[in-house]
Amino acid sequence: MRYLSPRGRRAGRAALAAGAIAVALTLSACAGGDTPSGDNGNEGGDATPYKVGVLVGLTGSYAALGDPEQKAIELYFKDVNANGGIDGHPVELVVLDSGSNEGTAVNQFRKLAIEENVHAILGPSSSGESIALQTFSKDLMTPTIALASSSSIVEPAENSTHIFKQYSGTNESLKAQLEFAKAEGWTKVGLLHTNDGYGQDPAKRIDDVAAEYGIEVTGKEAFDATTTDVTAQLGKLGEGSPDAVLVWAVNPANAVVAKSAQSISFAPALFNSPGAGSAAYIENAGSSAEGTYLQGSVVLAPSSLEESSAQYTTTNRLVDEFEAEYTEVAGQYAGNGWDGAILLENAILKAADHDPSDVQATRDAIRVSLESNTAEVVGVNAIYTFTPEFHGSTSLGGLAVLKVTDGTFEVVKTY
Repeated sequence: MRYLSPRGRRAGRAALAAGAIAVALTLSACAGGDTPSGDNGNEGGDATPYKVGVLVGLTGSYAALGDPEQKAIELYFKDVNANGGIDGHPVELVVLDSGSNEGTAVNQFRKLAIEENVHAILGPSSSGESIALQTFSKDLMTPTIALASSSSIVEPAENSTHIFKQYSGTNESLKAQLEFAKAEGWTKVGLLHTNDGYGQDPAKRIDDVAAEYGIEVTGKEAFDATTTDVTAQLGKLGEGSPDAVLVWAVNPANAVVAKSAQSISFAPALFNSPGAGSAAYIENAGSSAEGTYLQGSVVLAPSSLEESSAQYTTTNRLVDEFEAEYTEVAGQYAGNGWDGAILLENAILKAADHDPSDVQATRDAIRVSLESNTAEVVGVNAIYTFTPEFHGSTSLGGLAVLKVTDGTFEVVKTY
């Protein structure tokens, strides 16, 4: 097997310029044997690759997401290619850094779609970047699976014809949080959120969702994701005497919130969104994370899964292979990349007949398949079903609520 991997990126990533880095990764099937025949234009056994763009934040504020996302995607397709590719076609990855910047993400997306002629794109890492690509994915007719969660990425349907997303939507995460809150007897909640695409979406939706559960929203406060203190915002939220504050932010901002709360002995429970879903949250927050909650993924506490769980095999495969390959623990962000890869492979396998050498025909086949053939697809972070009306999962299936206890995540509820 020929595998040209950008392993050297680890030492030099901090020096990479966000707009200029293209790490081409060619993952070919095992040499010396025949590639299996398939239905997607490969009856002659040719090795025309599926070319997949990977657009993630390797520098900037979302690097904590982009690094494990890239690693998981590479690992997934390394396994695919070691087993003969997809219908005999190897998968070639072209990795670009979005710089965690919406403008850079747009430019890099255009490079992948126009210059690199990829068949599909996985990424970007953040909701803001993904929302910015909604129009471009449509105009350039390139199927894209965003590795972010905001429902606004795929709304309205007429503008998001070519963009899909892994994980559940904002509404579903809010419902999971508020359903748990109701069960805990919490009747009042506040919302603390970053003033970006990820945080603004729940701010728009929480009133309607909270009303479904008979829960009062006592206040909303926004903060910049790069700030180092949010005691002022917490103080204002505390004036409403909430039982809990829902924190919608992405690491490392979540740790800032936890430390700020500890510094003022903030009484309401802190209930993080999926953006806190990695061991980095506990590492950065230290003792201030203790007792806080997270609506996140079961991958954060895989030992809690029973073998009968639909997610048991998928989750433990990621956990075991990721640690073996990288000597790192796979968290929710690795799950983002893993699930994106699962969704794309499923779509290609179930797509109508097509020839990968015809790029646009293959793009069209993948787009239709994502929309029509994603039904109860089991991932690490969720169980996915897409429809023409909504290119994201609307089920709570596969979601979990976790609590930090003795410095580790423990699952306290699954859906």
